[in-house]
Amino acid sequence: MQTINSELQERIISDSVFTIGSVSGVEGKNITIKVNKDKNLPHLFFNGRTIKNVSVGLSNYVKIVKGFTEIICKVEGEYIEEDRRQLGKKYGNEKQRNNRFLKVSVFGFYDDDSNFQHGIKEMPLIGSECKLLTRDEFTKLHELFSKGDLAIPIGTLIDEETQKISVAVKNLFAGHIGIFGNTGSGKSNTLAKLYTELFRLDGLDGKFKSKSKFIVIDFNGEYSHPDVLTPNKKVYKLSTDLPLEKISKKNRIPLSEDSFIDIELLSILSNATEKTQKPFLVRSINLYKKVSKSDNSEGYFKNKLRKLSLDIMRLKNKELAYLAIDRYKQILKIDSDNTSFTTPEWHNKDAYFKVSNATWENTTEEEYKAQPMHTSVDGYSFPDNIIDKFLDFAKMQLLYDLLDNRVQNDHIYPSIARLESVKNSVQKVFDTTTGASNNIFGRNNLVVIDLKSANRDMKKTLPLIVLKRLYENQKSVYRNKTSLHIVIDEAHNILSDNSVRESEAWKDYRLETFEEIIKEGRKFSVFLTLASQRPSDISPTIISQLHNYFIHKLMNENDLRAVERAVSYLDKMSFSSISNLSTGCCFIAGQMTQFPLSVRVAQLSDNEQPRSQTIDLNKLWQKQKIDG
Repeated sequence: MQTINSELQERIISDSVFTIGSVSGVEGKNITIKVNKDKNLPHLFFNGRTIKNVSVGLSNYVKIVKGFTEIICKVEGEYIEEDRRQLGKKYGNEKQRNNRFLKVSVFGFYDDDSNFQHGIKEMPLIGSECKLLTRDEFTKLHELFSKGDLAIPIGTLIDEETQKISVAVKNLFAGHIGIFGNTGSGKSNTLAKLYTELFRLDGLDGKFKSKSKFIVIDFNGEYSHPDVLTPNKKVYKLSTDLPLEKISKKNRIPLSEDSFIDIELLSILSNATEKTQKPFLVRSINLYKKVSKSDNSEGYFKNKLRKLSLDIMRLKNKELAYLAIDRYKQILKIDSDNTSFTTPEWHNKDAYFKVSNATWENTTEEEYKAQPMHTSVDGYSFPDNIIDKFLDFAKMQLLYDLLDNRVQNDHIYPSIARLESVKNSVQKVFDTTTGASNNIFGRNNLVVIDLKSANRDMKKTLPLIVLKRLYENQKSVYRNKTSLHIVIDEAHNILSDNSVRESEAWKDYRLETFEEIIKEGRKFSVFLTLASQRPSDISPTIISQLHNYFIHKLMNENDLRAVERAVSYLDKMSFSSISNLSTGCCFIAGQMTQFPLSVRVAQLSDNEQPRSQTIDLNKLWQKQKIDG
């Protein structure tokens, strides 16, 4: 009996401390709470501990009790009114003259198992008691994972730093993630924090490396340093500045022959027009595959060249004949200084090439085989890299098309010339040597592609080439219960919807590819993580398909509007605070949490931080003191 009385007495005391007022108004989900006059202090005391009283803030909540239902509300505002019913009364304390009211909104409830559920189950009644949350209730409200779940720590609440925040791995990484914030807002640290904690998480399955692959597209070289994200990673430091012979294969992405001989990839590299040049590339690919199937593909190719030489020598159109010889010489790598190859002389009176002062039709087989057009083929061999080899096939196909009057050279050759112009850059970033594999991961499951020293064209095209290839591969193997995670830092570089430096066809293809990945990728266990300082530049379709958001400080009005459209469940007070967030602070929202939270992301150690820090001008400019 004494124990029961003691528990009852403790409960009565607890209720008297934690009950702060009652409901005085209900309008939709907006509730007005009249606060008891003895609960207007900044702190309350219970069991020897200081309890923070309720006020307007990012993480301030109250509990309204309606029978056996506990309704959770967020405090969004407060105001005071003079207590008109007691105007003539003399107050011992001037603060007692006013009534304090809280404006709160309903956003959840505790279910029968005392677990928080987002949404509206019941609305309070006028007179329902309003209470502060106990420490245990507050902690339970911010537990973003269930017992037994893998979870990673990301930081603490901004306005309650004793409350640590961890998120469930399955809810965070099994979805598309957006990390947005101005330069210096801490978004790079947030991105690195998520994946650093994942890779050092205890409890990962021993087959983690074989079950999940991660690829980071790093435009500024921030994640390629040894300890950033994890030491166990493969880094490709790509460069288009150095000569090809000074770039080792380990810093070039392997690209197999089958992957390179792809109509979409070749169309991207050559910027091919849809109706003219792309069909030509298709014919070139078909020729390539047909020759490659033969037992002696190089011999087969050379025989085709010899037959072409005969067709060229029989041409009656002088302009076309000399153009064809120029293309023929390009295949054989014969330049203008080569004296071993003499271009046949054109007979000015009759329309044919001179051959031993006779017409070509009367030339014997021995005379034909003695001509440089025929003998020069003997020294030909396939180039040792795929791109040069394909160019030879494309030029052969162009010869066939020209001789058949199927195309005009001026309409087709620009695509070959563009492929020639990017060839050097492609070979510097891709290992296109014959026999190259498609395995870019090696023995690791994390790859960082460092594009800091790559030129603008490669920064645009390489991520699309690599990621599309990985995506298509994952579509065929996802049933083996594997996942692919794509991380793109500074994502506006390749996901921009406003680029004016490229053709509309190329931009449409680029955006359609990534929009397909973000809309359909989840079906195939492909997940994107995007970080950007300009969310307004990214395709709205992509922004709207994200599942989890980390929103750091944003100042630009267009960026704020883009976020507001995408994250509709961010309350007004939180949204209005985005432009005032401190470095490292952000709002998190999405499927990882039932309601938006304001979080200070924990700073990584110096050696684990991405190399994105702002330069210290004091150290750069200030005169250094010399000891002694």
